[in-house]
Amino acid sequence: MTGVVTPTARVRDPLRPVTYSLPTTIVFGRDVLSRLPDITRDTGVKYPLVVTDRGLAATDIPARVADTLRAADIRFELFAEVESDPSTDLVDRIGTLLVQNAHDGVIGLGGGSAMDAAKAAAAVATNGVKAAELTGPDKVREDPLPVIAIPTTAGPGSEVTKFAVLTDHAAGAKLSIASMAIMPQWAILDPALTVGLPPKFTLATGLDALCHAIESYGSAWNNPISEGMALQAINLIGANLRTAYHFPGNLEARAGMLAASCIAELAANTTRLGLGHALGVPMGATHSVPHGLAVGMMLPPMCRFNAEAEPHRYERVATALDPTADDLDAALGALYRDIEMDCRLSQFGVTPADFDRIIDLAVRSDNVLANPREADRDDLAALLAQAL
Repeated sequence: MTGVVTPTARVRDPLRPVTYSLPTTIVFGRDVLSRLPDITRDTGVKYPLVVTDRGLAATDIPARVADTLRAADIRFELFAEVESDPSTDLVDRIGTLLVQNAHDGVIGLGGGSAMDAAKAAAAVATNGVKAAELTGPDKVREDPLPVIAIPTTAGPGSEVTKFAVLTDHAAGAKLSIASMAIMPQWAILDPALTVGLPPKFTLATGLDALCHAIESYGSAWNNPISEGMALQAINLIGANLRTAYHFPGNLEARAGMLAASCIAELAANTTRLGLGHALGVPMGATHSVPHGLAVGMMLPPMCRFNAEAEPHRYERVATALDPTADDLDAALGALYRDIEMDCRLSQFGVTPADFDRIIDLAVRSDNVLANPREADRDDLAALLAQAL
């Protein structure tokens, strides 16, 4: 592993044309779940399928959503079989169910897996093809069924993204549908739905949001709009993640994290991300590493690597995350200690012998190209080694 002797920062174009479009209407605040019936009607949906995950189905949250719909005499069905890292096969099943039962909309309820499955299935239902055929940029030809997204974690931000990340078990890889067409029409952000999220999930999803924000701010493809949102998201995470982790019932901290998650993805939608996600995403497919932990483990080494090329940019990130820290490494170190983040890749069975396979998948991602410092395979291997 030779690394780069002289850090090479990508050339930034301050006049790079950018189009910022947000077809999603966001509703945020206390008790906004109560607005679901009106939103469903305003969207023209009369018979939605509520798509959620098995873990959430064991809580009272789906029942709260169901009661809200029943009280307004809105007919619906519930699909509660989404698993972490939803597969293309699962999405095809949901798409078939939507067509067979003549559903006219989808409510995605849960974390990123449930919302991504809902968005992808809504496209499968109207495009008449398998989910795998929609992966890649702009493959969605027909408008999907309307989607209303209701996040119950604060991290993925899938309620406002044009991406749906799916697992192709046959290929042993993760694939993404990337299209503005699959963005939800509505996002309902009710902090009460995230209260009680166990600490380990608060940690993982919070780090995912932090990675989105830092990588978006660092992206060579960023823009003035995304930069402001990314810094605000970093600031909110620095101010709220510790409290949300240690005091799960603190509604204000939960609200801060839910807002940060959404804002971070509003930034990243136009910038892409960086090496943290480029390397972290494949490990979900190769070693079943939970996504938030994977990118969280890669965040500190990536930041050290990028800061060598653009120190001033990462000094601003450090100040946004922790105004008392000397630098970003110190700010991240303090945060990780406070939220008890001590995971290493080796705990998930990753060894140096796996690096080539992970890197083969990573270099297919445009997140490598968006990273503010150029990186070759030796650099990527060195980053993985730091997280072992």
